Amino acid sequence: MNIPIREYLQLLNKYLRPYRSKVILLMFLLAASVGLQLINPQIVRYFIDTAKSGAEGKYLIGAALAFIGISLAQQVSAIASTYISQDVGWSSTNTLREDLLAHCMDLDMSFHKSKRPGELLERLDGDVSSLFNFFSKLMFNLLNNLALLLGTLIILFLEDWRVGLGLSFFAFSAVLTLYAIQPIAVKHWAKERETNAKFFGFIGEQISCAEDIRSSGAFHNTLYKFYEFLKNWYPIKRRAIMMGYTMWISVVITFALGNIVAFGLGGYLWLKGTITIGTVYLIFYYTDLLNRPIEQIRFQLQDMQLAGASIARVKELFETESKLKDGSSAMDCRGPALLEVRELSFEYEEDVPVLKNVSFTLEPGQILGLLGRTGSGKTTLARLAVRLFDPTEGEIYINNKLLSSIQLRYLREHIAYVTQDVQLFKATIRQNLTLFDSKIPDERILEAVKEIGLGEWIAALPEGLDTMLDSSGGGLSAGEAQLLAFVRVFLRNPSLIILDEASSRLDPMTEQLVERAVDKLLENRTCIIIAHRISTVKRADKIAILEDGQIAELGERAVLAADRGSRFSRLLEAGIEEVLV
Repeated sequence: MNIPIREYLQLLNKYLRPYRSKVILLMFLLAASVGLQLINPQIVRYFIDTAKSGAEGKYLIGAALAFIGISLAQQVSAIASTYISQDVGWSSTNTLREDLLAHCMDLDMSFHKSKRPGELLERLDGDVSSLFNFFSKLMFNLLNNLALLLGTLIILFLEDWRVGLGLSFFAFSAVLTLYAIQPIAVKHWAKERETNAKFFGFIGEQISCAEDIRSSGAFHNTLYKFYEFLKNWYPIKRRAIMMGYTMWISVVITFALGNIVAFGLGGYLWLKGTITIGTVYLIFYYTDLLNRPIEQIRFQLQDMQLAGASIARVKELFETESKLKDGSSAMDCRGPALLEVRELSFEYEEDVPVLKNVSFTLEPGQILGLLGRTGSGKTTLARLAVRLFDPTEGEIYINNKLLSSIQLRYLREHIAYVTQDVQLFKATIRQNLTLFDSKIPDERILEAVKEIGLGEWIAALPEGLDTMLDSSGGGLSAGEAQLLAFVRVFLRNPSLIILDEASSRLDPMTEQLVERAVDKLLENRTCIIIAHRISTVKRADKIAILEDGQIAELGERAVLAADRGSRFSRLLEAGIEEVLV
């Protein structure tokens, strides 16, 4: 994999542009460092030749003080450039992380279902972390070392064209060798980064399922897969590292020959009386100085291998497009919504239909009770209604507007989707309820909490709304977590609500607690309730029963309940909880 220079420059231009003043200062400091490194050997030569000629001590002291002053200035320049490069590196890579995270959040659910959480985490953080050195100093130091290399060769040419020509040959041979090897190494590092991401994806998955793995006795199988990953990862990592050593060996061999040339030419010219002993020292010093930038260029090209692999993966992620294309129109959110589903069909996998020709209409303010066995397509229908996926065939309209034509931000604001799996964050109760929207006042939050029946619970907490929750709701019961999810809906005041078995995990006492709150929540709103309990279905104006992805029965709840031959009536007689499992 050969990452074109254009790819590097485009990324640098985009993420370093906001810090152009710091970048210019950094370039100035690096240029000053190059100049100081080239000046100091001249002072040492002057010192040697002056001492050999028996000049007065004041000239030697002046040369020594100049040498010390320039060395100190070089150190100050190095410290300042390091500070600025670290600041620029952190700022630019954090911006890149934000852009990648925002892009991933905009991708549809099919993308997220195809990626393990750990793999995505490695993409968002691991690959970007590999680019930190690239943004902070890699390109700057690469230019700095190239400038130092060229400056040293120019000075050597000015001292003696034979010395300059001989060392230039070896220097450019080393650089060209490194440049030729670098693209080959990028391919191996890209594969290594990909394997690394898959490994951490596996680790993240196993950690999230630790309870099930232990309880089912699958620990040994997990260890076996762990060793399999390591066994496959090792040869890939080894090949990538060996390519780096190939670059190192090429530099060592080239400069071993370069030192031979420097020794030979220096000794030959001194014996002929063409140059002084100070100039001989100067040649050897600059030969050693040539070795430093090329050695640094080798390390930087290795870093560019890692950066190139990460850039390719970051670019690939940015180029991944969501199957959900954002609409262009706004959503009329005044009052309850009108929902129309027309001949809806959907399949997660090709030729494996989950929903087939589903059609129904919900008038504003109506409640639909959606029933069906596990796997009948109830949750899939809910996901389509909130546009987590687009239907394979058919259309969904809300307030006479095609769902796909409405901007996603309006849909997310005015359609609430509550499931039995409530996601809570390691944050305060306030932040969990408002989803980090600081514009919502505490008075409104407390009013919603009181409506849902959590007023006394919040008041009993030592820090009230500022109480910290553990990640994933650790320390809360399933019922308490579900009640917090209802408060979120209250705060959003949506036009359409979808409750996907939202009370299935609640015990009877907790369910009674939310009955009044749910009645108030559904007041003057359109709602779809996926339910297993009779108490929930009693709220519905209409009933739809799904079987094998199709509507087996649809009608007014009261009419179906009174019809002894209807499926709904038979479910009521048998007990919905016992049948719909």
